[in-house]
Amino acid sequence: MKLHRVLPKITAAGLLILLSACSGGDGGNVPASAAPSPSAAAPTATATPQPSPSPASEDTIAGTGVYVGQIDAHSVEIETEEGPVAFELGPGLEAIPETLEMKDKVNIEYVEKQVDGDPSVVQRVLFKLEKAEDSGALAPEASPPAPTKTFKLSIEGMEEEKTATLYTAADYDLYVFDIFTFDPQKGRLAMKVDPGYYADIVRLPEGYDLEEQRKLGNEALAATGKITELDENERSRRLGDVMLYLTATGDGLTRQFMVKEVDGHGYAVTLNIPQREASEGFGPHVFASLGSLINR
Repeated sequence: MKLHRVLPKITAAGLLILLSACSGGDGGNVPASAAPSPSAAAPTATATPQPSPSPASEDTIAGTGVYVGQIDAHSVEIETEEGPVAFELGPGLEAIPETLEMKDKVNIEYVEKQVDGDPSVVQRVLFKLEKAEDSGALAPEASPPAPTKTFKLSIEGMEEEKTATLYTAADYDLYVFDIFTFDPQKGRLAMKVDPGYYADIVRLPEGYDLEEQRKLGNEALAATGKITELDENERSRRLGDVMLYLTATGDGLTRQFMVKEVDGHGYAVTLNIPQREASEGFGPHVFASLGSLINR
């Protein structure tokens, strides 16, 4: 029976050769019924293997970084010591990005995988992604402040560029214009032409009580005149990141008390502003200097 199944194939093949020879090799004269079917003549198609990730290292890598954001449903970007890096979310981590905010410090664990066919391409697959307890940003090491800085000031309705020099106190730096003297021990910034114009700067302890500072400010200004507390919009117009701003005006004198924050650290500032000739220039210069405070 096996021989019976093979023979018809041999006969058909022989017949095909014979007919081809008789026609002088002209395939166009071969009857359609004698031509092999496309399924018999064509080779079977096979799928081309696609590149797939393979472990570059079996070791899990642990580290920290700063969460930048979600690239798509399956990957995120994290700032590391190498710079911004794309990570693929491993199993079970798909919902974690919803719990993170931009600039959150995160703890990560991941493995590196190479893509078959292109060893230069490395996939980083996360197996752990969580917000670090301190949630602080992994900031690069800060460069030292420049020794001088140029500011744009509005003085008597005219915009001017003025250069200030960096001065250092015990726990902060600030830029001081040449119209001022600065005593780092006392924290006093005063006008050279009239030292009655001054700002006293005191860095507050961690966890200071704003209500206690409000009480101290009222006591410091009580002898000058009626005290007014500026609202948030009025505070912002004068100086940024001010938590409290009290002002009092009396006979030829204005005194002000504010609590300003710089990167989470508080400063109490008392301003003494006589109503004399130097008043117009004092404000723009002193607020620019106070706005330049740098924590040490």
